[in-house]
Amino acid sequence: MTTFNAKSLIKPNRLKRGDRIAALSLSSGMAGDPDIRWRYEQGKQQLSGLGLEVVEMSLTLAGSSVVYHDPKGRAACLHEALLDESIAGIIAVIGGDDSYRLFEFVDIDLIRNHPKVFIGYSDSTSIHQMFRMAGVVSFYGPCLLVDMAENGGIFDFTKVVFEEMVMNSHESYQFPWRKEWTSQFVSWNEDNKDVCRKLQPDEGGIKLQGSGIVEGRLLGGCFEVFSMLRGTPLFPAKEVFEGALLLLETSETHPDPIQLEIDLRSLAVMGVLQELNGLLFGKPQDNLHFEAYQASIRKILHEFQLETLPVLYNCNFGHTEPKWTIPLGVTAQLDVDKISLTLLESGTR
Repeated sequence: MTTFNAKSLIKPNRLKRGDRIAALSLSSGMAGDPDIRWRYEQGKQQLSGLGLEVVEMSLTLAGSSVVYHDPKGRAACLHEALLDESIAGIIAVIGGDDSYRLFEFVDIDLIRNHPKVFIGYSDSTSIHQMFRMAGVVSFYGPCLLVDMAENGGIFDFTKVVFEEMVMNSHESYQFPWRKEWTSQFVSWNEDNKDVCRKLQPDEGGIKLQGSGIVEGRLLGGCFEVFSMLRGTPLFPAKEVFEGALLLLETSETHPDPIQLEIDLRSLAVMGVLQELNGLLFGKPQDNLHFEAYQASIRKILHEFQLETLPVLYNCNFGHTEPKWTIPLGVTAQLDVDKISLTLLESGTR
């Protein structure tokens, strides 16, 4: 099995109009449930507006029960998509809570030998760790059932950043900041398909502490999933965190601030936080614990004399929309004084 090495980082080919991308149910299989199928078709159609043809593997639409009971089959679908030369990329249908069950069945060397764009967030954090182990850039960003199936169409902000990250190439790219956000839940009932979610003003990026400019490779994902992976082969070795910019964001489980503190403290006790060059936190879903999380982050960093570590809060990734698509593994620059995150290289070739 190969492991991540920054010097041998592999970048997948960027997507282009006309490409076929595989939609995979690597976590929840709800896309195939009768009452959700319309939502999947809506996302598939809206992705076609970006010039991408969405195709399914054998378990993509098999339904929640079948997908849950067949982690080996889910891994086989990932392998099939990687090996199929007619497929240029892969997008996660949605998250869930058990994609780390795939690890024992996934061929890490196959990911390395057949690199392709992989996009997803939330529980896809586990899949991103498999790509990291293979030394392949993957993209923490939209999934099909949520972002790409948005009622009223994909948010322009999400669409623009997505296209910049996986369909264009650039030596430098500064992420824009959204002006409005939402995590309002409109029930996924087909009768509601024309009901758009309400947007509200975003507070913008918030400097929690630190100063100046730092650089590092982007690493991370969903905070709860990252915590689940501690003690497993999927959790990055301590040296992987050295000089990194760590991305963390909380999910719809809305962890209590005390739980956030416990898990952050564990990362510090493990020596992980001490290795970082910077930390970026996403906006919590529903803005729940918005102020409390800030206090908790400062508290734990203070406990370990990390008050100078640059921390940027309320970033545009994770469980709120619209969102960034972020290439994991590439080098970026964080300027907490100017509230900016800039890629210093492209995530694709």
